[in-house]
Amino acid sequence: MATLGLIATAPGQSFSVSLFIDHYITDFGLDRTAVSGLYGLGTFLAALSLIWVGKQIDRHGNRRMSIIITILFAAALAGSSLISGPFTILLSFIAIRGLGQGALSLVSSTAIAQWFRRRRGWAMGLSLLAFALFQRVYLPWMQSFIEAYGWRAAWLLTGASIAFIVMPLLAVFLRNRPEEFGLLPDGLPVSRISEDAAMEENWQLKEAMQAPLFWVFTVARVLAAAWGTALIFHQASLFASLGHSPAVAANTIALTALTTGGVILIAGWFVNRVRPNYLVGVQMAGLAAATALTLIMTEPWLLFLYTIAYGIFSGAGTLFDGTVWVNLFGRKYQGEIRGFVTMTGVLGSAFGPLVFGVAYDYLGGYRPAIWLGIVLAMSALAAALRVEPLTKRKAV
Repeated sequence: MATLGLIATAPGQSFSVSLFIDHYITDFGLDRTAVSGLYGLGTFLAALSLIWVGKQIDRHGNRRMSIIITILFAAALAGSSLISGPFTILLSFIAIRGLGQGALSLVSSTAIAQWFRRRRGWAMGLSLLAFALFQRVYLPWMQSFIEAYGWRAAWLLTGASIAFIVMPLLAVFLRNRPEEFGLLPDGLPVSRISEDAAMEENWQLKEAMQAPLFWVFTVARVLAAAWGTALIFHQASLFASLGHSPAVAANTIALTALTTGGVILIAGWFVNRVRPNYLVGVQMAGLAAATALTLIMTEPWLLFLYTIAYGIFSGAGTLFDGTVWVNLFGRKYQGEIRGFVTMTGVLGSAFGPLVFGVAYDYLGGYRPAIWLGIVLAMSALAAALRVEPLTKRKAV
């Protein structure tokens, strides 16, 4: 059920919103910087609620919060079909980014983390693989649907799917924590409950924020969200500047879902066996490589390399968010910790597209933003490999 919740976030993700951007530019007479600015502002405002959402998940549980979030998300998607200009575009971005990419992702991924510990990486990997495979089918199909029936009909369809399929299933079948049923994570026997309690350290957000490692990892995730989102948000224009059609752009991004899924499946097996610093390093290396390839990928084989690099970056980062934060800081307060981290990531996803939009409109193209991303990614890689490990402490 949590995997279904993750899949249901697709309409609020940047790869989905990107399919609508050129239509907004054409239909409402906007330039790329204006739409990027609206997207950035909407995403920024949406992100401000995520720490509060995380605390409500800790307090009320994943099931109840998933019902509320999916009802609101379905309404937001259906309402997006009524967009009539810049102000309503902004309202749409606030709603679908905050409820889909933010809140629904948070409630779904924390649900998986509640039920697994030793097998958390593997379980999260399987869930994210399903999401990646769905993305591979969803993107070309949605592109075709928009071309055939229009973008307003596409928003109505996604809203109806959330309201009449996803929400009822989550309401009936999703469960909060194994402890509510006399169980332990990973299916461990209840006789080991004292051992289970002793092995998990639970940090509050204010404690986690005192660790340098927390901030190094957070900054890396913000950078990943910023430039990763920008590459997807401006994909049609970026690919066109390299001589590729919108169909090629959509298919290439969809193919990255397959490499993302492969990376997730492999990394999910060993994520609990290596220092998280290395996972961050792999992610930043993938981001630097994918960003650099957008300078030169005019040939099909370079597009293939791009799908691999982006898949490595995306897969490592997505798995990191689903496993490492709770591995480091425990399950008890993971809602507020993940809420803060998700908020900063969403803020990054607001900033990145705006940087690319300004570069395109005022600096002669995307190259300045691309080079900036390469430098920042390599700097974050170096910082992640040098930061000291987390100092252990007693559970609270």
